[in-house]
Amino acid sequence: MMRLAWGNWNGEEPLLPGWAKWSSRTLFVLAALALIGQFLVYVHYAISLFRFPFDYDQGEGFELYDVVLHTQGIWPYQDSQVFPFYTSIYPPLYHLLTAPLVLAFGPALWTGRVVSFTGSLVAAAAIAWAVRRETGQGLLGVLCGLSFLASNYTFAIGPLFRQHMTMVMFETLAIVVLAQFDLNCEDTKDAKKTRSSSLGLFASLRFPPRLWLGAALLICAGYTKQLALATVLAVLAWLFLRGPRRALLVGFVMSLVAGSIFLWINWRTDGWWYVSIIQANINAFGIPQMLAFYREWLELHAVLALAAFGVLIYETYWGRLSLYSTWFAFAFANGALSGKFGAGESYFVTATAAACVLAGLAAGRLWGLSPRRREGREDNPRSLLAFLASSRFKLVFTLALPILFLIQTRLTLHTYTEGPVYGPLARLLGVVDSSGRGYYDSQGYTQLGPRPARADHEAGHRIASLARNAPGPVFSEEAGFMFAAGKPVVTNAFPQLMMFQAGLFDPAQLIEMIARREFGLVILRAQFYPPPVLQAIGAHYQPLTEIEMNGFTYRLLEPRP
Repeated sequence: MMRLAWGNWNGEEPLLPGWAKWSSRTLFVLAALALIGQFLVYVHYAISLFRFPFDYDQGEGFELYDVVLHTQGIWPYQDSQVFPFYTSIYPPLYHLLTAPLVLAFGPALWTGRVVSFTGSLVAAAAIAWAVRRETGQGLLGVLCGLSFLASNYTFAIGPLFRQHMTMVMFETLAIVVLAQFDLNCEDTKDAKKTRSSSLGLFASLRFPPRLWLGAALLICAGYTKQLALATVLAVLAWLFLRGPRRALLVGFVMSLVAGSIFLWINWRTDGWWYVSIIQANINAFGIPQMLAFYREWLELHAVLALAAFGVLIYETYWGRLSLYSTWFAFAFANGALSGKFGAGESYFVTATAAACVLAGLAAGRLWGLSPRRREGREDNPRSLLAFLASSRFKLVFTLALPILFLIQTRLTLHTYTEGPVYGPLARLLGVVDSSGRGYYDSQGYTQLGPRPARADHEAGHRIASLARNAPGPVFSEEAGFMFAAGKPVVTNAFPQLMMFQAGLFDPAQLIEMIARREFGLVILRAQFYPPPVLQAIGAHYQPLTEIEMNGFTYRLLEPRP
């Protein structure tokens, strides 16, 4: 099933030479082994995070607290200007998906990490299925799906307690469901069949279950994370190009459903849903940061990007624009939001998924070109199409395709550099530790990727022990310690800073509590709090100790006498 046709090309060209077939097979085996190796590193990384009971990426503990609030029937969208000074800035679906695990096993960070990791696998499987469905080549689909998992960005955030990978899963599933939606019945044809009635404008349009399933998945993506709006717009734009009336009606129904949910949650939270989800996410924007992320993504995914842009350009000027190309164009443009304060590489994961699909389609289409004869007419033997369908090109392409997968895998190479397995492998590959923690990443230094060591586990338990023994509530920049210490979660650092910058947060009550030294301990890492809050902490708290964990220095402060 997972094979490529090394033999006769559509019955019109001689078989490839034996050496070419065996060389190609060997190269495909090497490409598959390289990608499988990267996948095994990904699994190892994920398992190491499942076992780590504290925040690995700052803010994971607050996501867990959102889930806990949902299990208690409490919305996490609250007035953050009163104790416990907490609110969430993300939609609820990811938290609701994680809630059954938390109810069954208790509040633990591995629950959300498992959900996110599973989402990355589902997204990769959807990519593989889309490529196989469109090209008929199962091996090609598997290589494209594994290329998505091999991306540095997928690797870094895939096993985290974060919404992003679940959003990408819903986006990818929606695109795969909708890509083969039957649009043979265009609006211009439907108009001739329209009967005169109050619903005459849309009466003749067909809306199969596939369309509504795709629309439902898009709504799920949007209520997982707001960034999915780009994919929603891509689908509506594509539908509009194929049939304006159908696109307008689908857009209206989706807006009605999504808007009703939005208004209901806003009513239930006394308006704090709108403040937290919309207003608090309007951040400062930096063009240099955006350009740096674009450059990094293009450098790391050069092969995938070239293939994706090639398909997009071809379909725009010579073919028919597919949903996959439209999706990639919108997702790549949406990467511009990475210039926002607090944004990061994760804003390009959707573009990576779309690029993997288009790369597979490009390879499959080149592989399956019919030589010389199409639709009963002879092609010009000097034309580009004739060359692409010739035995000479197919011989070169058969050898080049697995090499391109090997090049792309090398561009995104990340591996550990210590241990009986990784040590010799790193020396064989000629890579050295780029993190100071036994980890190499072609992206350069990254705070995500290295596995938590035993010392990191011990450091986390030490901080949790100090928090447990501190009198009263603890002011912590990471909530994971509070779950381990059995203390209530107070504040949500980064949203608080963003809301302060937007003029939506008045820290007066929080500063009063700090001045009264009501917190028995303060735990800081990145100090993502409003400047007045940090100044108040400095005035009323003094250093107790510093503890290293996961390459970061945690500063613990106690009340001044």
